[in-house]
Amino acid sequence: MPVLFILRHAKAAHPLTGQRDFDRPLTQRGRHDAAFMGKILAGQVIDLALVSPACRTRETWDIVGREIAPPQALLIERELYLCSSAKMIMRLRQTPANIQAVIAVGHNPCMQEVALWLARNSEKQLAAQIRDNFPTAALAIFDLDGGGWDRLAPDRTILRRFMTPKTLG
Repeated sequence: MPVLFILRHAKAAHPLTGQRDFDRPLTQRGRHDAAFMGKILAGQVIDLALVSPACRTRETWDIVGREIAPPQALLIERELYLCSSAKMIMRLRQTPANIQAVIAVGHNPCMQEVALWLARNSEKQLAAQIRDNFPTAALAIFDLDGGGWDRLAPDRTILRRFMTPKTLG
């Protein structure tokens, strides 16, 4: 059964004077939280990593990725930087049918909106946690049930788990 991991980037530094939002790096806490979430994902096989090119998302992926086997494909796509949830869903639907596990590393509000949409038909209490807060380094895991990536929709996904460094640590 295909699996989708939705990961919000870890805690980023406030921009320095004149620094672009795109160039904001992780804070020490962000690096710690990314490593922690990487340990949670240890042993997972990821076929495709879709990562926003912003400094904070690439750093988050680099740290998380140290704990898992390298994916078959790592795609750092400019279109994922601060994209809409509709754009992220369209991108996920383009995933080839032979891919069994995808991790998307991006930004809010997109990541929370995608997770909320996919969790619409899942267990209410778990979905409510996503609605209440999708903090930095939050991870939602969905099983795709009843169709491939091109049919990604709430009636075809099951929210298996939602976690944050705070709720786990």
